Amino acid sequence: MELLWQPGKIGPMDVKNRVVRSATNEHLSEPNGDFTQAWVDTQVELAAHEVGLVITGHICVDRTQRNDIGQPAIDRATDPALLRQAAERVHAYGGKLVMQLSHTGIKAPEAVNGRPPKGPADFTAEELDQLTENFVFAAKLCRDCGFDGVQIHHAHGYLLSEFLNPEENTRTDEYGGSLENRFRLPGQIIRAVKEACGPEFAVLVKMNSNGCGDLPGALRLFEESGVDAIEVSGVDFAGRPGVKEPFYLKDLLAAREGIRTPLILVGGMFSRETAEQVLAQGIDFAAFCRALICQPDFAARMKRGEESACLACNGCYRVYRQRGVRCVQHAEPIPQLEKLFST
Repeated sequence: MELLWQPGKIGPMDVKNRVVRSATNEHLSEPNGDFTQAWVDTQVELAAHEVGLVITGHICVDRTQRNDIGQPAIDRATDPALLRQAAERVHAYGGKLVMQLSHTGIKAPEAVNGRPPKGPADFTAEELDQLTENFVFAAKLCRDCGFDGVQIHHAHGYLLSEFLNPEENTRTDEYGGSLENRFRLPGQIIRAVKEACGPEFAVLVKMNSNGCGDLPGALRLFEESGVDAIEVSGVDFAGRPGVKEPFYLKDLLAAREGIRTPLILVGGMFSRETAEQVLAQGIDFAAFCRALICQPDFAARMKRGEESACLACNGCYRVYRQRGVRCVQHAEPIPQLEKLFST
């Protein structure tokens, strides 16, 4: 059996194959950040077509610091009904569902939120404690709604990514300076979520292979914090249009010595052959993003031996604002995208 279709394990989760949908902002909330039926259906469609582990697009734990008007928020105002539906329907297809939790940090536009964004230097120690509680509340709500786990977002220039980045974290207290200090907040959040949610609920992270100053050291700290899997991406993922080979494989292979925590790689994979090559080098799971935007049934197509129709053109980063579709090759608009973004 090909490696891609063998079952895998992430902490308490038994995953039916090694195919992961990497967190991808669906832009499908209501303008106030509430979840929508269209958001639910997006997760379910992926599970219905052979994605073993569906990781949702990034969900903000602070409704006042969202990335755009289509980004959902999860907090005490969240109605759990759609979350329960998403978990039940993904499970009906044999998939696992993990919510990616994030704080947008400096990438939260004032035009969306009505207030300036906040980077690492803008938080008091008390506000960081409250932020930790926000992550804990969100994770517990996911657990109670039937999700299999959460993934805490430490990549792509959002807040926790900024804390880890020595060029962006200019704090001079115990949350800045050395890698161990820059990791203090991520470690605090991870441990609090694990303690609150218990051993039967998976806690994953997504991190940058670059932009953290010390990839081997960061991998070690994440492992020591007790996470169940580490997904590796990079701060420059958007700067590689047209590239159809794994972006960060060499960096991860060079840095993973001694790491026993399951590893997930994302970036630049568009075929079964490429994914198999990644898995054959000891990476535990292969994650896909743009290929699944272009074709939500890509995993099933890949199983049949087809390659992705994705052009790797990065048009999906902006086309949803122009004509209500997720991919430049799509013709049928998504009503919720048109509602939010069409001019």
